[in-house]
Amino acid sequence: MSEPRIRRLSPAEAASRAGRIAELTRLAYTGSDPLPGLPVPDGARESEDAVRRQLARGTRIWVAETTGGRPAAALRVSADGAGGWEVHRVCVDPGHHGRGLARRLVEAVEAAALAEGVPRLWLNAVVERCLPGVYTRMGFRAVRHWSADDKPLSETTLERVPGTPYDPSALPLADRAPVPSDLLVGWLAGPAGVLAVLGTGIRPEEALHRARHGAPASFGPGVAVGVDLWQDAPADGHRLLADRLAGLARPVAPAAYHFAAPRERVGVHVQPRTLHPHLRAVLRLAPGREPAGAPTIPARNTAGVRPR
Repeated sequence: MSEPRIRRLSPAEAASRAGRIAELTRLAYTGSDPLPGLPVPDGARESEDAVRRQLARGTRIWVAETTGGRPAAALRVSADGAGGWEVHRVCVDPGHHGRGLARRLVEAVEAAALAEGVPRLWLNAVVERCLPGVYTRMGFRAVRHWSADDKPLSETTLERVPGTPYDPSALPLADRAPVPSDLLVGWLAGPAGVLAVLGTGIRPEEALHRARHGAPASFGPGVAVGVDLWQDAPADGHRLLADRLAGLARPVAPAAYHFAAPRERVGVHVQPRTLHPHLRAVLRLAPGREPAGAPTIPARNTAGVRPR
């Protein structure tokens, strides 16, 4: 199988292929979640009309084309008011997975951004779909965690300054100093099920560490798979979450709760905002992508981003 060619479509080409781009988007997004039970991704319902509306607003499309001219992968880029480019609707035909097409598309966009003097690229990624880590490995850095308005999901805004070095092993965690009122849940998964460990006033990396190294011996071996954050929780927040977790799982240590089921069957792990609407996921690691060593975050970057 020959390597697809990466290129930017002209406005006329993009308009003539709007239907194909919509079809590819639906194909790529349908059933794409690594953990089941999440709301259907918006991209799974993409329409040709929606693509055409974006093109009318100036959105540009990059594609990876097969020798027959069909798109095997695509992404869209829209200029923002601050001079940056938003990357969105990244999609790869499932038949072309594992070939690095998304990375090649992002690299092509970055090369174009460098050539045109664009100061930054940015995108939004749903945490529960384990997507922020995909873009961190492409050089994007998490700058903000927030809650979606239309679904009980959590999102991360990530940015990349074109041409700058990066650590592909870094985790997609925003560089924010903790405050004593922060309430976190670290998640550990293993053969015995899933463990939730509560903590207060710590960084997400420390919540991962506590989940990994603070599990009781009865839980057995496991890997850290995620972190949730209730930012600036009220004084009774810890008790409230502890009570709710205790009603769903077995307390096995102070502030530790054992779910005797795989992570995909633990609803409050798959969607933590169902445990409490203010508890958002700030990290989810896809199965097989859990770090073996100590997690890191990128060095502080003072370049701003203005997400929509």
